[in-house]
Amino acid sequence: MATAIDPKIESLAEDAYLYGLQQVIFYETRYNYTQKEDSDVYVGINRWDRPNDGQPITADFEEIVTPNATTLYAMAFLDLQEEPVVVEMPEVTDRYFSLQMMDQYGQYFHFAGNQFDGTDARSYLILPDRYEGLVPGEFPTTDVVDAPTKTVFAIVRYALHDPTDDAEVAHVNDLQERSTITPLGEWLENDHAGVPQAERSVVPGDYATVPRMDDLTTRQVEKQTAEDFFTLLDLVLNDPSMSLVDDSLAEREMLDRLAAVGIGPGMDFEWSALDGPTQEALTTGVQNGFETVKRTGRERLQEVNGWMSFGAVRRGAFRTDWLTRAVLADFGWGGPDWIGSHTAFWGFTDANGDPLDGSKRYTITFDLDDLPPATQFWSIPIYDEQGYFVDNELDRYSVNSFMLDEGRLHVDGGELVVYVQHERPSDPDAAENWLPAPEEGFRFTARFYGPRWSLIDGSYEMPPVVPEAE
Repeated sequence: MATAIDPKIESLAEDAYLYGLQQVIFYETRYNYTQKEDSDVYVGINRWDRPNDGQPITADFEEIVTPNATTLYAMAFLDLQEEPVVVEMPEVTDRYFSLQMMDQYGQYFHFAGNQFDGTDARSYLILPDRYEGLVPGEFPTTDVVDAPTKTVFAIVRYALHDPTDDAEVAHVNDLQERSTITPLGEWLENDHAGVPQAERSVVPGDYATVPRMDDLTTRQVEKQTAEDFFTLLDLVLNDPSMSLVDDSLAEREMLDRLAAVGIGPGMDFEWSALDGPTQEALTTGVQNGFETVKRTGRERLQEVNGWMSFGAVRRGAFRTDWLTRAVLADFGWGGPDWIGSHTAFWGFTDANGDPLDGSKRYTITFDLDDLPPATQFWSIPIYDEQGYFVDNELDRYSVNSFMLDEGRLHVDGGELVVYVQHERPSDPDAAENWLPAPEEGFRFTARFYGPRWSLIDGSYEMPPVVPEAE
């Protein structure tokens, strides 16, 4: 006679999935960047990876889902276990740029850049949790950053006004090269200056691993089993670089519950040591958590004219709101936990509620007096159904406010009409505003950098995607 699944263990597993999904993805992603030497993004610790080698992202790039063609990125995992690091940013006066840093819980504890602290060159000293060592006296207190942990995900974005302009791309690449990460000791030895990345050796991360991690570096959420999830969660909770949340009763209670199945600080979890009913209960609970995250992600989206958004995500909410933390980790890991940076609208259907289809023709019509209200810029990229760019004759993967401001889009009668279709429009004015669509299904992920509140609360009515009358 089969043993019934223990509902307490099943409930534990579901709650643990919500609690730990963000941290588990962080751990696996850090492995891909800092330890997996045959990875396309391997750079070691304290070094930037520039997606697509710093070139504009085009249709042949598939390392990141729903990339943005209107910024060039750099991403790094900082290791602060041995000493602080100094992150230097150059003076930038001609474009949007940002430096943001996230702990393993998905909480961004540092925002810098033109919309946050100005355009001057800055040197940020990043201190590890509970640091008591040297702090050079020359650093302004505003630029000394206390990290809540000893491992950090950092991301730099520079706006790319025209990806077809080689001089523009070269200018942004130069800004990227002057954005340096340097351990404090090297920085001091280099006359208190950042060391260019090309002059620094690659240092791999030294974190506990399990063989199955090699199989989870892509599409992790869909691939990982309950055994994978709990094995990685145990690695997270035993990683000396990952500080727990200070004074969190909710986390303390979760750790007490996890200890009952051998997971937590000071423990050595072995899935194979669990009996069959416990494994079954954990598996069912993880599947329930997976489905809860997917369902909540869909239900939480607010709709305006067929566009979907998360609305307000308040800074600091991830500390205790595990469900929202898990949903955003699943939708787009690494996205900001604060709407003050930027926000996104997803487009999956047209104005009639029908799925977007490249065999049809659509228009998106903006009133020039009612453009998306963003203090920095807006961008509307188009993707296939899986979230990747599709090759087209223009190498155009988005329309954006830079194109409008620089006169590269046709306007008439106080309107900007964007033509979304697979074939080039025959009318020259329409062709100037053509956003090439895939032959089959597609979707949008519009971005708004420096959003005004009307984008957050839904009072700004994003123009619908209108199908051509048949």
